[in-house]
Amino acid sequence: MGSRRNNLIILGLVVVLLGVATYLIFIRQPVTESTQLGLDLQGGVSAQLKGTQTGGGKVTREEMELASNLIRQRIDRLGVAEPDVRVQGQDQITVQIPGVENPEEVIDIIGSTAQLGFYRVLDSEIQQGIPQDEVQDARTEIEEDLKDDDAFQDGDAKVLFEESPMPGGGGGTYVAGYVLNETPDMTGDAIQQDGATVEPNPTTGKRQVSIQLTGDGGRQFGDLTQEIVSEAAPTGQPGLLAISLDEDVISAPQVTEPIIGGQVSISNDGLPEGLPEDEATQLETVLNTGALPVSMEVVAQNTVGPTLGTASLRSGLTAGLVGFALVLVLLLVIYRALGLVADLALLIYGFLLWGIIVAVPVTMTLPGIAGIVLSVGIAADANIVIFERIKEEIRRGKTSRTAIAAGYEKGFRAILDGNATTIITAFILFALSSSTVRGFAVLLVIGVVVSMFTAVLVTRALLGLLSDRGVHLPPGMMGVSKKSIGQQQPERVR
Repeated sequence: MGSRRNNLIILGLVVVLLGVATYLIFIRQPVTESTQLGLDLQGGVSAQLKGTQTGGGKVTREEMELASNLIRQRIDRLGVAEPDVRVQGQDQITVQIPGVENPEEVIDIIGSTAQLGFYRVLDSEIQQGIPQDEVQDARTEIEEDLKDDDAFQDGDAKVLFEESPMPGGGGGTYVAGYVLNETPDMTGDAIQQDGATVEPNPTTGKRQVSIQLTGDGGRQFGDLTQEIVSEAAPTGQPGLLAISLDEDVISAPQVTEPIIGGQVSISNDGLPEGLPEDEATQLETVLNTGALPVSMEVVAQNTVGPTLGTASLRSGLTAGLVGFALVLVLLLVIYRALGLVADLALLIYGFLLWGIIVAVPVTMTLPGIAGIVLSVGIAADANIVIFERIKEEIRRGKTSRTAIAAGYEKGFRAILDGNATTIITAFILFALSSSTVRGFAVLLVIGVVVSMFTAVLVTRALLGLLSDRGVHLPPGMMGVSKKSIGQQQPERVR
């Protein structure tokens, strides 16, 4: 048995750790917000994205890694806690986002390639007030007319469309088609880092997205707008500059004079408030995080509602608490006083584990709860190994103090070997499995490490302190009948 001083140091450390855990769980923030819940417990959205090159070519692993980093940045800007973004295989990315209220909008943001282009408009055609069910027919008609135009026939060109509600709140849809060069005259590379901001128009007060260009970008934009003005001058009509995002024209303002200074704004004057708030926020996010290096297609999507998540959380906690209570009762019934000490150590274990989950923080999932439940069994098993050795020593006629010392000495090696094997297995699971199984592995490792501390050091310190204070534990209080004392066979050599 360790000295009294060592026992007091260990128990003092336990008190300090319990105080820190109490602060992290209950004081630093509301207890309902202290533990981060995963997708399966609080609801959210998961998606499988497949990357392709323009034209259908294969993508590289490096391009997918870059795309996953950009997607993670976009999600972080939405204020979502603990998203899980991971490359799988050669051309796929899995995304799990807990706690989102608008899953469809989030998927649109993370899957948008965000290729921004600035084009000189070669020709255009507009149809207004189109009913929603006739929009596609209007697009087809406009495209056929524009492809017969000389501007389309003269060289490499394409037709892109703009759709928006009718200005002034009128019914129907505004549909415009534009003949543009095949490649943009300018791209989003000309935007300054974090150069897009949502702000009201200084004149009209309508919401718009302002874009600050780099020095070179500003000069390119000045040259482009000068070219548009010069080519439109003979016609007497102002030229148009089309701004596209992922092959959709989002704005095509008139250019009446060269724009110098590198400041560009995207707005929608057809709506009373300008750009809708969600659309403006999404546009700001994708522009500031940059374009994805590959095109992304959503091949699978799953939404978990908050009600289902709450039911899963309730079921998982109920199962865990019932199992924990049964373990406490079983230890108390079989090992009496030793079981009482083990129960106290298990309660300390549970509280310290909760504190670590909050401090790291570890996102709690259903597989994670399963890992905690398993680690509770491992912690109880460690006590059982030691207590059985103690009972063997008691049956040989040794005093409780000597039996406790021998039990910990002989049982520790078996506990260490078993827990080391469990940790190695958990690391293998973490390295080779998906994110849900990784949550199980992480919490299993944390639980095993904490259980080594509480099941061995804490219980030994508690029993040692009792012995130092002269508390004598009779055999019956340790689950050993008087008839079995002295009948134990001599210990075999191993």
